[in-house]
Amino acid sequence: MRPLLAPHRCPGCEIRKPLCFCAWIPRIELSTRLIVLMHTCEEVLTSNTARLAAKALVHSEVRIHGRKDGRMKTEGLVEPGRTSLLLFPSPRAIELTPEFVSQLSGPVNLIVPDASWRQTARFVRHEPAIAGIRHVKLVPGPPSEYRLRVQRNEQHLCTLEAIARAIGVLESPEAQAGLEKLLRVMVERTLWSRGKIPASECRESGIPAGI
Repeated sequence: MRPLLAPHRCPGCEIRKPLCFCAWIPRIELSTRLIVLMHTCEEVLTSNTARLAAKALVHSEVRIHGRKDGRMKTEGLVEPGRTSLLLFPSPRAIELTPEFVSQLSGPVNLIVPDASWRQTARFVRHEPAIAGIRHVKLVPGPPSEYRLRVQRNEQHLCTLEAIARAIGVLESPEAQAGLEKLLRVMVERTLWSRGKIPASECRESGIPAGI
């Protein structure tokens, strides 16, 4: 992993400083290329985490599918010279482990769906552009730290967490830790703004006294 680049700066940070966490978004330059395939329903959700992953990882992009006015752009989805992997725990998915990664040739093109389970399963079945891409899944790990949506299963992760753990295997634990810290900042700031937790529980980024 190359050194972290300068963090994002938001023009409105000074106005909304207690709520805005743009300054906490790292810029992480990796060999892995990330492509998030986001369902249009996720575009308007403030609890969406995939956009943060795309902002933090330099070689990344977000493509939208599910819109009524057109299909998702598929040009360049598979890049020559890279091994394309689809992060989706289908029955034929291979566990993403260091041993598996060591057998890959060249850098990885990591494709990550971002939608509800039902939307994702349907999309993976019917999208021709990803039909031949190898499926990978994460090994079981710690419970999710995401507290903005109710998870039916403690092994279910938000998209940013899934990307972070995948990047931890593909690249480095340091890159994973940077993404996971970003998630904790987002969760804390959001819960504080909703009145769900006191400022004293915002340990990752902190809330100024008197706010």
